[in-house]
Order: sequence, then C-alpha cells, then structure tokens
Amino acid sequence: MKVMDVIQLLEKEGTWIRSDFKTRDHLLHGSEDAQIHTVGVCWVATTQAIQEAARHKADMIITHENPFYQCSTQMHTAAYEAAKSKRRLLDQYGISVYRCHDVWDCIRTYGVADQWAALLGFPFEQRPQASYYQAADISEMRLEDLARHTCRVLHGDHEDGVYVFGNTDMHIRRIAIGTGAATDLYELLPLHPDAVIVSDDGITSYDAAQYALDHGIGMVVVNHAAVERAGLKAMVPWLQERMKDAEAVWLHDGFHIHYYMNKVGC
Repeated sequence: MKVMDVIQLLEKEGTWIRSDFKTRDHLLHGSEDAQIHTVGVCWVATTQAIQEAARHKADMIITHENPFYQCSTQMHTAAYEAAKSKRRLLDQYGISVYRCHDVWDCIRTYGVADQWAALLGFPFEQRPQASYYQAADISEMRLEDLARHTCRVLHGDHEDGVYVFGNTDMHIRRIAIGTGAATDLYELLPLHPDAVIVSDDGITSYDAAQYALDHGIGMVVVNHAAVERAGLKAMVPWLQERMKDAEAVWLHDGFHIHYYMNKVGC
C-alpha cells in the first residue's frame, strides 16, 4: 500500500469540497509513492507525535493541523528553523505527512463535527454536510451547569477545564457549537443560541466575547485540540476497516491545557 492509496481513501469522501479551488488537505512532506505499513493519526504532528510514530515504525502520519507552524513564505525565523528541524526528523525516520483537515471536519459520524456533538450528548439538529455549525434545544440549565457538563465530558481525555464568559447563573435552553476553530460567533448567531460552546482559537476576547457579553449570550470556551480530538481518534478504526495491508495507530501529541484555579473546579 502506498501513501497515495491512503490519501485517495480520504479524499474520495469529501464530495462537498472544491479541492480544485481551495483545500487545506495536502501531502506536506514525503512522497505519495512511498510504501506504507503503519499509519499514525494525531491532532497535530508535534515532535512528540513524530517520535511516537517512529517507535511504532510508522511510514505515514495523518495530521489534522499544520505541523510546520505558519502557512506563509514570510515566517518568523524561529518558526522557519523549527519547521526545517522537524522535516529533518521526518526524513530521518522516513515518514510522510498528510494533512487531513477539510474532509475530516465534516465527514458524517466519524468526523470532528459529529464526534464533538456526540461527546457533548445533546440532541443536536442535523447540520448540512459542509457546515461547521449545529444547535440543540436542551433541558433548561444554568450557564455554570453547561460549563461543568462540558468540563466533565472532556475529563476522560485528560483535559482539566473550560472557561466561561457571561453570567454563570443565566438560564440556557438552546446552545450552538462549531467545529474546532470554526466557532465564529457571528456564524452561530442565526441559530439563536442562549449560549455557545467555542474553542480558544475560534474567538477573540476583544470581539466575540465582548459581543456575547453585550448581548447576553453565554460562552463556554474549550481548548481547540479538545474539541477535535474525539473526531481524530475515530479516524483510526475508520482507516483500519478500509486498509487491507496497513495498520492505523493513534499518536499522542501532548496537546493538553492545564488550568490552575483558586478553588475546586469541575
């Protein structure tokens, strides 16, 4: 089996993606003709993930986010040098890297959007295939209760907490969520939420959080990686079912946020 065979398995699922126009899903390192026996899957191919892939004798890594820091020809020098160092490490281990982002955000059931919704456990309305956004009517609860619920479902993945903007005693009957960093508050507004669950990379305090505060919308903020990790873990069995001559393994990238608080949290 070759790298291109795995890429084609993934890309044929993205029927809604205009890959001839714009996509984030590309082979970032290595050769599409390289033979593979083990594929490692991770949220982002950190140095830790690459070293774990080497221990598994992986020939290919599928990463959701860009492992080379910045998509630019005008990178900060430190990032440019770090990216070169990471490429040397990949060459040393003979590992190709493919970024699977756009397909896996929205693929049904196994992808980031649906796995995040399933993890939260609310009755979310069916979203359009290419949409990052979905909403649910829920049993009435306070914003604090929603935050604690979100915190608890993430605890099994070694996430320590979430943080909140808004009156924690406000009553919530309808919520809206995005996918990964696609948690643009203004895209969520047409879903008429009382509260939103967003990611840290998907909002800014000076804009989205300020608007939410001014308009009485509760906001629960989660680590970007935590929102997406369930979907990426689901890729492992998905691949394994479809690859006859290769093994799929999960790689730990070390992307966890630790919160330090003055009182007991979740």
